[in-house]
Amino acid sequence: MALVKFGLVGLINTVIGLAIIMAALAAGLGDYAANALGYGAGLMLSYAINRRWTFAAQTAANPREFAAFAACFALAYGANLAVITAMRASGQGGHALVHASGMVVYTLLFFALSRTVLGGRAAKR
Repeated sequence: MALVKFGLVGLINTVIGLAIIMAALAAGLGDYAANALGYGAGLMLSYAINRRWTFAAQTAANPREFAAFAACFALAYGANLAVITAMRASGQGGHALVHASGMVVYTLLFFALSRTVLGGRAAKR
């Protein structure tokens, strides 16, 4: 059930993030800057919703936990950038498919890492 909830939160973040990425690309920003804007916009929303709803954290949010969550994000985002870099190297830069492919890798890795940090009973289900 936690993966389903994480997926729903991810869908919200994906819609918002991809819209920001596409707008930034249309405004003339490059792949990396546009991608950073899109993912950065969803980080706080993801933390708040996933912590409470997806993983049913019972304790108060704290800076140490957020830092660990942000580190999970950074690792998953790094994997996303690796996919984008590989696809750009193959001549596919500047297209939605590039970013959608990176999002799949990002989502699966971020779920596994977030589950470990935010824990809670829901994470074990």
